[in-house]
Amino acid sequence: MSQPDNTVLIVRNRRCRKSDVVVRFLEQEGIPHRVLYLGEDAEADALAQQYNLKASPGIIVNRESVNPYHLVEKCRIKDPEKAKKRLRQLLGEVTK
Repeated sequence: MSQPDNTVLIVRNRRCRKSDVVVRFLEQEGIPHRVLYLGEDAEADALAQQYNLKASPGIIVNRESVNPYHLVEKCRIKDPEKAKKRLRQLLGEVTK
């Protein structure tokens, strides 16, 4: 199980509204990502255990776990520009 570089992995429950918000944000911003579902995908379950993920969504970027509560509050992205910049930095992209 190896994570491709330059991709945000979202490890989520099927009915998680916060996960929906994060995935929609990634799509709108054109940030490359892959979604894995807990309980449906062995890789998702293994990543949840490996990274000790306790909440959905689990966000993993270049083998680093990102706390979803730093990005999402009340099912909204807290600061979209800051979130976009942070994720792009983790992906190794040059940001302005």
